[in-house]
Amino acid sequence: MKKYIVAAFLFAANLSVASATFGAELSLPVNIESVGKLKYMVSVQAKAGATVLIYDGENNEIHKEAIATKKLFNLAGLSDGNYRMVVLDIHKNVLTSKSFTIKTEVKRDIIAMN
Repeated sequence: MKKYIVAAFLFAANLSVASATFGAELSLPVNIESVGKLKYMVSVQAKAGATVLIYDGENNEIHKEAIATKKLFNLAGLSDGNYRMVVLDIHKNVLTSKSFTIKTEVKRDIIAMN
């Protein structure tokens, strides 16, 4: 009887470790950080890397790129509009996403001359 109790305990402990490991895989540290005008740094701490997708306002995929650990994305070439950046793990699960709007503003000033 004691053998069965010990076996059951070891089995439960093994499941607990497997659950913790799987949970850690789903909560990988991922960051999308603005680092200047129209520039975003995407960082992932995953051994297998990640995939970055960029969608326009109509949900059309306009860019797809695999990254190992970090990559600077310069979005200056995009026209005005709404966009979304999505970071996927190797299993195509969404790790994080960020929406942003590009809007050109024209400022006019008047300066008095003597």
